[in-house]
Amino acid sequence: MPTTFEDLDRGIRQKEMEAVLSRLGRKYLIFSGKGGVGKTTLTVNLAWSLARAGYRVGLLDVDLHGPDLAGALYLDAQLTADDQGRLIPIEVIPGLWVLTIQHLLTDERQAIMWRGPRKTRAIGQFLGETAWPKLDYFFIDSPPGTGDETLTTAHHIKDLKAILTLTGHRLAIADAYKAISCLKQAKTEIIGLVENQSSLICPACGQSVPFHDPENIQILAQKTNLKILARLPFDPKAALLAEKAQKPLVEAAPESSLAILTRELALSL
Repeated sequence: MPTTFEDLDRGIRQKEMEAVLSRLGRKYLIFSGKGGVGKTTLTVNLAWSLARAGYRVGLLDVDLHGPDLAGALYLDAQLTADDQGRLIPIEVIPGLWVLTIQHLLTDERQAIMWRGPRKTRAIGQFLGETAWPKLDYFFIDSPPGTGDETLTTAHHIKDLKAILTLTGHRLAIADAYKAISCLKQAKTEIIGLVENQSSLICPACGQSVPFHDPENIQILAQKTNLKILARLPFDPKAALLAEKAQKPLVEAAPESSLAILTRELALSL
């Protein structure tokens, strides 16, 4: 079949995207089957930890309907473009660049009413038509579930590795199986599981109290042949410090057990 101008244009865009992606270092998709399991918080704290350790880190939000990265970073800014029309990611701290659709909205309460093709095109622009600097790590915060955003990201990035975030609640585990199946079908490597809110750190005595049966995650890991990368507790005292300081927890409460475990996970990637 003869090559059309549309085919040529698509091929050119793909080569341009591959050139950009080749500069982004190790690429990790932080995904989940269910919302509300702490995925965005984990993504931010992993990226922040590595930037503070001296690495160059990119952070992309592909959750187009419920983006939270700007809020998690307490970041209020507008995106700009360079002379080639490429978006310029915002450098939050030295070595950490962030791109989220929130910074393209004039009203943060505005709903984004996009369907599949437009979302697919937007993610392609965020990946391939953005002035990303040369990076060591690139983290992608995806929406929960198995929708366009996750599949589009997996399609574009062939060397993508994924980390599943979940809690020990039975509904989160049920949805985790579906998310794992989705990425395996997309031929994306899942390097392991991170259990958020595995236990409660008592603010008074410092003792750890499990929220759910620890066996729940262990059974999931065995059935899916995936490694448990970390079990991260919920520390109310550290969370309050982070909120008051308006900084990620690893920065606001660096000596907390949650911050220490998160940094250890980041440096193991």
